[in-house]
Amino acid sequence: MSPRIGMNLEIIIDAAAELANQKGMKGVTLSTLSKKLNVRPPSLYNHVSGLQGIQVELCVSGLEQLYEQMSSSVRGLTGEKALLALANAYIDFAHSSPGLYEASLLKVSDDRTEELSERIVQLVVQLLIQFGYANEQTAIHAARGLRSMLHGFAVLMRQQAFELSQDISESFLFSIRTFAEGLQKY
Repeated sequence: MSPRIGMNLEIIIDAAAELANQKGMKGVTLSTLSKKLNVRPPSLYNHVSGLQGIQVELCVSGLEQLYEQMSSSVRGLTGEKALLALANAYIDFAHSSPGLYEASLLKVSDDRTEELSERIVQLVVQLLIQFGYANEQTAIHAARGLRSMLHGFAVLMRQQAFELSQDISESFLFSIRTFAEGLQKY
């Protein structure tokens, strides 16, 4: 069967990303995607290797966008300003593209996702080392701690789980600063 004229991988992944951002990754199925694109499900196989192929492409797209948002946020900044910008970029991405954020966390076997994940880790590690928050021995531990905190905030904010009256952005700033101060003790 020949591919539909005008249909390509980019169009399919853009539509899948929209679905993911609206309904979560569980809302991305071949059926929902084909309905959104007004094609029959088998037509998608001309461009992707089924749902798993779509998930891989969404993961790649999510990681690419997360990396770009994080790396561009720190350009020209130093120290705490850079760390806060990086943290805010992570949270902003998770908030503005929740489906792609979810996709970026998928465990998929693909060289591109491994390379992109490594680029994100190196971006964070280099920032932590460059601005004195970590050294070569502690950088990965610090990066894991930062990621855990950012992911926790992203998920809890998405689920509107912070119900107390205190400003969430102040809590976030407090947490990042406290984490950064704690790192400097090592």
